[in-house]
Amino acid sequence: MKNVLFTTTALAALAIGGVASAQGISLFGDARLGLGYNINNDGSANGDEDLRAISRVRFGVNMTGETDSGITFGATVRADNAVGGQGGTLGQTAGNVFVSGSWGTLTYGDTNAADEQWVGDIPGNLSLTGLGDLQETFFISNGGSFGDDTANNFAANPTARPTVRYDFDIAGFGISLSSNRDLTDVVVGAGYQADFGGGSFGIGVGYNNYKSFRQTVGTGLSVCEDGAGGLTTTCNAGDDVFTIAGADSTQEVPEGEQWSAAVTGDWESFGLGVVWTQADSKSNDFVDGAKFGTIGVGGTFGWDAFTVGAYYVNIYEASERLEGFDGKSAYGLTAAYDLGGGAQVAGGVARTFGQDELFQGGNLIQTDEDADTVADFGIKMAF
Repeated sequence: MKNVLFTTTALAALAIGGVASAQGISLFGDARLGLGYNINNDGSANGDEDLRAISRVRFGVNMTGETDSGITFGATVRADNAVGGQGGTLGQTAGNVFVSGSWGTLTYGDTNAADEQWVGDIPGNLSLTGLGDLQETFFISNGGSFGDDTANNFAANPTARPTVRYDFDIAGFGISLSSNRDLTDVVVGAGYQADFGGGSFGIGVGYNNYKSFRQTVGTGLSVCEDGAGGLTTTCNAGDDVFTIAGADSTQEVPEGEQWSAAVTGDWESFGLGVVWTQADSKSNDFVDGAKFGTIGVGGTFGWDAFTVGAYYVNIYEASERLEGFDGKSAYGLTAAYDLGGGAQVAGGVARTFGQDELFQGGNLIQTDEDADTVADFGIKMAF
């Protein structure tokens, strides 16, 4: 990545406790252009089964410094997320800020929680847009990333950001502790990485004990006729259901816990990763709990300037309000060719999860959605 470095006398005056040195600001960016099938510009499925032009450009800034005593500090944010980076009344939901020393690293903001930091996502997605990033692990501590994913039925915890995380590493071993905005959740992650058989391997485990939260389960409120000329949210099988635009539907997710684990390895041109999760929200006096598990595997193989990747993810043991996803799978095949200088040709084809129609207590809480085939192809650029 090529960085443009700006250092000035004014920057040298920045300090923690009034003394600091070696401050710097570097710009970073990325862009892409190409074609997409059955996707929106961001790579999410749109169901239109059309071919369209897709493109994007983003840039951001890294800021770093060091105190006279050797403590490093810094921050990073993308320009398109600058409003979320300044925090507002709810806290920082974009970018992150850190301080680091021999005692470890403390990071605030839109950053991984402790479990995600060590378990991570399934490898194998080299596509141009990400094609919905179906290989990403459903960490409740991630909070749905505050974007379109807030309608995600698995991980849409709106109080997850800003995240507060502490990391400490020594001799290949590492441990992280984190919490959410309200400091109510307890998240722990740990891992080990070492060389083995001419390559390297790593293991990571995570645990999240989270408190109850309300999640957005869809944009628009589903209603039916009540038989007397009015409307009701109690819909029965066979009713004509329509949506009131702009009226978000929310539901409580009771407190619970999530476990996760991963095994990864890299040998010369070959990489492999397996990720497992299990989450269980307990029932309370007002709402039923729900649970789900995921298992995914992915890998990459490269030769010369070519790299190919593939991944498969299965949702198992989904229950209660999530049982419409029980047994659903997503998978993809992707490839990239390195052009040099930060550019690469990239593309892929993937199959999304889909979901079954689900009624509970006479209420339609989840509509039927077929799995989609999505694809993209074009040029990625990193600056």
